[in-house]
Amino acid sequence: MKNLVMCSISVLMISLLGTTIWAQQTTPDMILYNAKVITVDNHQVNANLGTVAEAVAIREGKIVAVGSTADLRKLAGSNTKSVDLKGRTVIPGIALTHDHPQDWDPLNPYVMKKVVTDDIMISRFLDATPQEQLQQFPKVLDEAVHAAKPGQWIRIVMLFGKDYRWRDEISGFLGRQITKDMLDRVAPNNPVIVRTNFVGTLFNQRVIDEVKKFYGDNWDRFVTKPIAPNEEKTGTCSVCYREMEQDVAFPPEVLQEVYRRGLSWMAGYGQSLNATALYTGGAIDAYSKLDKRNEMSIRVGWAWYWEHRNDFFTDPYFVKAQVSREGTGSDYLWVTGMAPHHSGNCSTLPGTSPEVKQREPKCAYNEPIINRALYEYVKAGGRLAGDHIYGDAEIDIILDTIQKASKDGGMTEAQIQERRHVTEHMMMYPRPDQIPVFKRLGMMTSGWDFTIWEKDGAQILKDYGERGAMQVVPRKALFDGGVMNSMELDRAISSTNLTLFDIVYTGITRKDWDGTVLAPQQAIDRQSMLKSATLFGAYGVKKENITGSLERNKLADLVVLDRDYLTIPVDDIPKIRVLMTMVGGKIVHLVPSLARETGMQPTGAQVELGGNPAQW
Repeated sequence: MKNLVMCSISVLMISLLGTTIWAQQTTPDMILYNAKVITVDNHQVNANLGTVAEAVAIREGKIVAVGSTADLRKLAGSNTKSVDLKGRTVIPGIALTHDHPQDWDPLNPYVMKKVVTDDIMISRFLDATPQEQLQQFPKVLDEAVHAAKPGQWIRIVMLFGKDYRWRDEISGFLGRQITKDMLDRVAPNNPVIVRTNFVGTLFNQRVIDEVKKFYGDNWDRFVTKPIAPNEEKTGTCSVCYREMEQDVAFPPEVLQEVYRRGLSWMAGYGQSLNATALYTGGAIDAYSKLDKRNEMSIRVGWAWYWEHRNDFFTDPYFVKAQVSREGTGSDYLWVTGMAPHHSGNCSTLPGTSPEVKQREPKCAYNEPIINRALYEYVKAGGRLAGDHIYGDAEIDIILDTIQKASKDGGMTEAQIQERRHVTEHMMMYPRPDQIPVFKRLGMMTSGWDFTIWEKDGAQILKDYGERGAMQVVPRKALFDGGVMNSMELDRAISSTNLTLFDIVYTGITRKDWDGTVLAPQQAIDRQSMLKSATLFGAYGVKKENITGSLERNKLADLVVLDRDYLTIPVDDIPKIRVLMTMVGGKIVHLVPSLARETGMQPTGAQVELGGNPAQW
């Protein structure tokens, strides 16, 4: 009897101990309560955002519970940080599915002035009206040359203003008022790059010499040269700055620091996830090192893109090796797919004049080496991702190639849908008849609403009429057709007053910067646009199982806003401020006011480097 009693006591003690251990293991690290939590846990292509809760509990970087304030506060332990959000709105982190932070970070004056000192590189920024910048340029160039050591790189960036309205005027200076001959004459001993606040580059002969020296014997092996012969002559190009800067000009450790702070800056806009192509070996190396050191503030899915050697895809070993890398990496850096080419611009629309069609580029995906690269990759089971497609005629070719390659690869319809191929930009596609094909193939699109805001859509309306305007980021047609579509930025806005909520607003209203509405039939409601900006972005990089919505067991990627996204007037959406961004349970952006209120420390590049949120 005594032994039985002792045994019962032992069992009870073990049971109590187990309960205590279980409670300790499940006690949240943090509870955000008294909030309006928009979970976006409805995964359908519609305007239903799903559950709206009051609180979120987080442990070890994951969401362990979503529910009422009363229920979740009961989970708190002695070490739980409980944060009263006083009715503020919480949304999932914003997921941009086509952006190039590695391109835009060196255009961030806050980051560059902090990281790149004159002993590393002579870096200068011009921030004035277009005519003032043109007048200032010779003096700034002369000062930079006198400050530089022989052989030292010089970069001058010409910004587009606080509203990003001076793109056309300032871009037009390069190769005209500011020329390669001017740079050669003033800086014969220094490589000089002049960049605008987007793509568009001017460079001198020393840059050409340094780039060719870096690539050495590989230069002659490139199918497409990093600097084309006509570009060498004029000193102008669109995106060849990538090879110049990322592979040649920046020391690797400096590039890593620029990227580290740049990712933190983007987190200040509420972004938790980005998708891009990394383009160069220098960029891939920099991000890989940041990932290994756990220094990435947001998640980055990247697609293979090296247009200089599309002939690689004639090698079956290379194709299979690349396909096998899809999905590999960490939760912060992984491979999403491949794009064989960027900038497919051809359209089936007739144009409003013969001149429109005359200046329209030929279909890039008709080029044998580009088409074969896509065909071989898809046939081997690979996924199209990370491209830039502008016209519906290019989409016709891509859809045909994907279907043929999938059939020749022996894939079932379910296997094709599982690939979830994605085409990006939606500059003037898809046509209404293409949407059912996207749906049948399980494909997605990624949309460039900024192009509406900066009046590119107005030019399409002029060149292609109302049919063209209706095909510019046609979100309403895509929602009606059941096709997931996500949001892009694809602009360097660090020096502006714009935020990602300006992009959200444009998607909802289709208004340009003057308030003119482009094809209002394609406007969508704010609920649908929030899905495009969050959950569907996670689907776009095939990470919807771990992020994109606020659900139990998902990573705690979330944003705290200063006002209610769902109820404020639509015209107030651009005024929304991001007070806090959390990625994987770690606070990566926190403005001073909320930091004081919650007893935490302000953090994030936008706060630390003096961006607008430093005053909030």
